Amino acid sequence: MQEAKRLHAHLITSGLHQQDHHLRKLITLYTSSLHHARLLFDAVHNPSTYLYNTMFQAYAASPTPLHALFLHRRMLHHGPPPDTYTFPFLLKACSALAYLYRGLELHCQALKFGLCSHVFVGNSLIHLYGSNSRMDSARRVFDEMAYRDIASWTTLLACYAHSGSVEAARKVFDKMPDRSVVSYSAMIAGYVRGNRFREALDLFRELFSRDMEPSDSCVMSALCACANLGALNVGRWVYSYVCQRNGGRVDSRISTALIDMFFKCGSIEHALRVFQGAKEKHVGEWTAMLSGLAMHGLGEQLIEAFEEMVGSGVKPNIVTFVALLSGCSHSGLVNEGLNYFDRMERDFGVEPTIEHFGCVVDLLGRAGLIDQAMRFISEMPFGPNAAIWGALLNACRVFKNVEIGELAAQWLIKDEPWNGALYITLLSLYRKAGRWEEVERVKMKMKEVGCRKDPGCSLIEVDGICYEFVGGDKSLTSAVEMSFTIGKMMVEFEENSEWIALV
Repeated sequence: MQEAKRLHAHLITSGLHQQDHHLRKLITLYTSSLHHARLLFDAVHNPSTYLYNTMFQAYAASPTPLHALFLHRRMLHHGPPPDTYTFPFLLKACSALAYLYRGLELHCQALKFGLCSHVFVGNSLIHLYGSNSRMDSARRVFDEMAYRDIASWTTLLACYAHSGSVEAARKVFDKMPDRSVVSYSAMIAGYVRGNRFREALDLFRELFSRDMEPSDSCVMSALCACANLGALNVGRWVYSYVCQRNGGRVDSRISTALIDMFFKCGSIEHALRVFQGAKEKHVGEWTAMLSGLAMHGLGEQLIEAFEEMVGSGVKPNIVTFVALLSGCSHSGLVNEGLNYFDRMERDFGVEPTIEHFGCVVDLLGRAGLIDQAMRFISEMPFGPNAAIWGALLNACRVFKNVEIGELAAQWLIKDEPWNGALYITLLSLYRKAGRWEEVERVKMKMKEVGCRKDPGCSLIEVDGICYEFVGGDKSLTSAVEMSFTIGKMMVEFEENSEWIALV
């Protein structure tokens, strides 16, 4: 900023402050302070297209992209004609704001000026339509492009992946004439978003086989896949790779993902090592640490870590308190959890959301304080959601409170009549209470609705490869062989048991 001010003063004293090639550099220097850049721009008598584009670019990348569209109105009425760089910046602003109709106007203007054939404009239009869930329009723009670069293919792929169309994204990926790290990153992120974690790791391995270096976002997607699969060995390898690549220094976002992954894979030792090795511990690392301790029921350590975080000057956020309250719930620390909930807004300025209220309901329910949980729900500033009713139903199942359990189940079944897990929980509640007539009634209701419980699923990692087993699934080629082996083991176990009993 000081350099920009010195240059500005020199141009004014030299009488050069209206010359375009000097103004370009000065406005570019000022874009870190958009207020100063705009003051300078407004003082120019006849701004060129380049100067307009410079301002459009700065606004589109700022927290206030709407100002780019306001300035464009001025350009239309009093300024020079646009060029091939004008519309990409404006379309980026529309994408950030989800202003589809304004983007449609810009599309029409680009056609009017004959600029739609330019690859930068086409790529920006694909992103505009894709980010607004108009994949048919995005595909049409892509198909009509005379020339497509690698960014064109990657943008379309990313839009499909973001919209949940993972198969369509994969088709684009397979047809790409060339692929970059960004292409792989977009496809891997799409697999992770679609809960297809094995495919994500397979593609991550393929990236390395092509001698490409993954980006940070690609590494984070791979770590997320490892966490969900429980692929500890792959996670360790990624950790080793990141440390080797960065000379032992790990980015804050990646260290947060590593802590989360190691905790979810059950390796508390590795999670603590990553956390303790972080030179600067931001709220992300602390929150991942608290979430992991909560996950493993380490309530006392959780509270110690939270107090240490606060003592170090790091301010907790909304997610931090979800982890804290959840940990208190899983560890049976009722008084501590209620105390932290009361302190959230008063001491830390964090307003409780419905997720925090849900944690308190779960806290009270797990402790058997179901009546107190019901009073808490009735005093909430907003109505309960499915998560709150679900926590209450589970508590009622454990403590055989049929009356309140039925109330919770009725609300949940009304909201999700197809959800077989709700009926299974209600069946368990009635069975524990010895209400056999109600058990039969629920079974009849399940047949009437046509719902069924999702089959069970388990995962095992062998030599860095994750194998998934689903109850009733016989598509696995070795399923018959494994069933035979397990049956043989069971027979041998029974024979050995009989022999031991005889001895």
